[in-house]
Amino acid sequence: MERRHFLAHTASWLAAAGAGPAAAQSAGPRVTIAIGSPATSMDPHFYNATPNHTVAMHIFDRLTERMPDGTLVPGLATDWKLLSPTRWEFRLRPDVTWHDGKPFTAEDVAFTYTRARNVPGSPGGFGGFLRAITGVETPDPLTLHLVTAAPAPNLPRELAFVSIVSRHAGEGATTADYNSGKAAIGTGPYRFRRYVPGESSEFLRNESWWGEKPEFEAVTIRFVANDAARTAAILAGDVDVVDTPPAMDLPRLRREQRVSLHAIAGLRVIYLFPAFKEGESPFITDAAGKPLAANPLRDRRVRQALSVAINRQALADRIMSGAAKPTGQWLPPGTYSHAPSVGVPTYDTAGARQLLAEAGFPEGFRLTLHTPNDRYPNDAQVAQAVAQMWSRVGVQTAVEALPFSSYVGRANRREFAMGLLGWGSPTVEAGYLMSNVMLTPNPATGDGVFNYGGHSNPELDTLIRQALTELDEAARERLLIQAVEKASAEVPIIPLFILENTWATRKGLVYDARADERTLATNLRKG
Repeated sequence: MERRHFLAHTASWLAAAGAGPAAAQSAGPRVTIAIGSPATSMDPHFYNATPNHTVAMHIFDRLTERMPDGTLVPGLATDWKLLSPTRWEFRLRPDVTWHDGKPFTAEDVAFTYTRARNVPGSPGGFGGFLRAITGVETPDPLTLHLVTAAPAPNLPRELAFVSIVSRHAGEGATTADYNSGKAAIGTGPYRFRRYVPGESSEFLRNESWWGEKPEFEAVTIRFVANDAARTAAILAGDVDVVDTPPAMDLPRLRREQRVSLHAIAGLRVIYLFPAFKEGESPFITDAAGKPLAANPLRDRRVRQALSVAINRQALADRIMSGAAKPTGQWLPPGTYSHAPSVGVPTYDTAGARQLLAEAGFPEGFRLTLHTPNDRYPNDAQVAQAVAQMWSRVGVQTAVEALPFSSYVGRANRREFAMGLLGWGSPTVEAGYLMSNVMLTPNPATGDGVFNYGGHSNPELDTLIRQALTELDEAARERLLIQAVEKASAEVPIIPLFILENTWATRKGLVYDARADERTLATNLRKG
């Protein structure tokens, strides 16, 4: 394959990553950011979630990076190419040092790609991004060869998720060592200062960063789960930036002279995942409340019934106040591998009742829907609305809402009969969700890391793997679309809507809104 140089993009990446943030006159050299969901750890490999990425991206760099619009650009790797269908070469950026002054080398990358596969206690880690890699070679300190079992055309995209940690600080280090700062030594634009679980993270500018020096000397990221509290904080001037302002507050914020809004079409789908395990569940009973010997959610007709019983447009309009688009898949129209044949499921209560009767549940059944209450915009409210819609067709649904820190561990243990979750696709292709959420779970290979429902379909698995190893872009898109169509018919998940990403800043600050939802001080500038 022709050598692929991305050096032309480097200047634009450095400008975006380093030239901001610039403080408003009243903000000075410090900035305070409030995000709606807490980072669960400072260990960049502990959990693949947006809040964790947000804090990690201040301290650590990655081989490849993404611009706010999702464009892939160089990071710690200056360029990369295929040496053969199963061997990638990455040339590393020279003269990069860790926060403690030691040099960054290919050995650090090799260590990272071993460590990130299996972090003890992780509720959902980074093995899925590295599943294709079977060998890591370091011919010299600034050259890295990645060997894959099969062609892996998405590998440079996927490596933009995996923060590089230092071997000298990370060997033998635990997640607690990263949380304390002992091992949180990166190459990124900011240095670790302090982390208070559930409260805040603090960073100081890295004066030796390889990019252009950020203007803010200090950054505080506060974890403010309460929507009203974030709105009040930005209006009072207590913070400079808030993410995910509540949809109901957007009209008010648009009129507010002290605040600016910054938005971009998102890549995160909010979806429901049904449990596919056999046998009884305490969260599914018959209409009289008695245990069911068989799980009704394993019947595709039941899953289809639940899908068409949902009025997605009403969710988008009434619960999300227009800050979401109804969907039947997980990528917006016009993006690579969006399937035009898969539309928004038609709201059809009569059809839902008929499907339930055909599946042997003319009287319906009882179900508990679990949801986080502090992770996604209006997550618990959305779950309550879905529960009401399902109850109207005979599936009497109760909602149990939990803090995300508790929710995700239980979801990972597959305790729920039905759960609500969100998934972003910043790779801007359909395979990322399918490989993590739909492939048959296999901890040894990293397949289906976030397949919390336990869905398994060997035919779909084969089609997904075929798509993910196809080097030709056009042929891969055709295969991905086929997989999306097959998954839509199978209903392993029930997509609801795709979010719009919005931030509010103090007047005089401009945030380069990111499709991947990260809230980074390096994307903030003076307006």
